[in-house]
Amino acid sequence: MEDIEMKNMWKVYDQMIEQSKVLNLQSWALNLSCFETLQTQKAKSKLRALILPKMVVILLGIGWALFVGFIFYYTLSQTIIAISLAAILILTVIGIITYIHDITIITQINYSESIITTQKKIATLQSSIINSIRISWLQLPFYTLCFIPNKLALSGGFKFWIIQTIVTAVSIWLAVVLFKNISLKNINKKWVKGFMRGYGLNRVSKAMEFINEIEEFKKDNV
Repeated sequence: MEDIEMKNMWKVYDQMIEQSKVLNLQSWALNLSCFETLQTQKAKSKLRALILPKMVVILLGIGWALFVGFIFYYTLSQTIIAISLAAILILTVIGIITYIHDITIITQINYSESIITTQKKIATLQSSIINSIRISWLQLPFYTLCFIPNKLALSGGFKFWIIQTIVTAVSIWLAVVLFKNISLKNINKKWVKGFMRGYGLNRVSKAMEFINEIEEFKKDNV
């Protein structure tokens, strides 16, 4: 009789443990779901806030490209000006395409997908923004040359060309240095951050942090 009672007690105890495990699992799943929803909403809010500024930049870029194209058309006979404006126009168009690509990435992020997929898309967006910054600085040397007509190129004295060469050389050096150093691996360098300020990278980094915290939550609560 005592054995039967003991077995029944163990059976009830086992059932209580199983119920407790189920309740704990349900509680963990509910907490994870709430936390995941909160984090994805915060990430979504950070990234969505980039769309309007990028659309404004795209519209301004299109206006600038049309203006540069207009000037380019009427200065085709001015060799240095035409070459400089052509380079500026090409790089501006590339920048516009990059911004359109950024918006496409933001709108295509499906937060119901796996965390790894979301992380990859945010990383792609981060890389795209960095590339657009690098491209924009490549225009710098051409802005130092786009005002030189053929007449000035031929009649400019020694002093003019010495000064012009120094200014253009410095701008080329600066453009190359920035192009090489503005990258994801250097993002934590203070001076690199300075050049990246205002492009929305802080928002992208924050969005990535929110998504990464979901993964950490899972690891800490397994």
